[in-house]
Amino acid sequence: MKKFILFLLVFSFSAFAEPLTTPAGVPKNFHVYDLHGNTFVDLAAHGCSSARYYLSPTHPKYDAIVSVLLAAQTSNKKIVIRFEDCTPQDQGKIIGVYYL
Repeated sequence: MKKFILFLLVFSFSAFAEPLTTPAGVPKNFHVYDLHGNTFVDLAAHGCSSARYYLSPTHPKYDAIVSVLLAAQTSNKKIVIRFEDCTPQDQGKIIGVYYL
């Protein structure tokens, strides 16, 4: 019974952790910060995030997301960033990106 209650608690908390999306915009200040590949990009602030968003180099689709961000910035196209949680520096953690 205790395991079942624990399962319900974990499931209920994870159900509320929906990813957020930014307003559409052209990414600015796209940069790979260090040799590890920590990547940052600026877009409109939303939710818990300031105007800066963080992409982890360990993200399984890191290369694809970097490609979309770079293409959008160079072609001046609007995108939407999907993010969840925020770093202690109020930077949304990027989990996806798409064109409008």
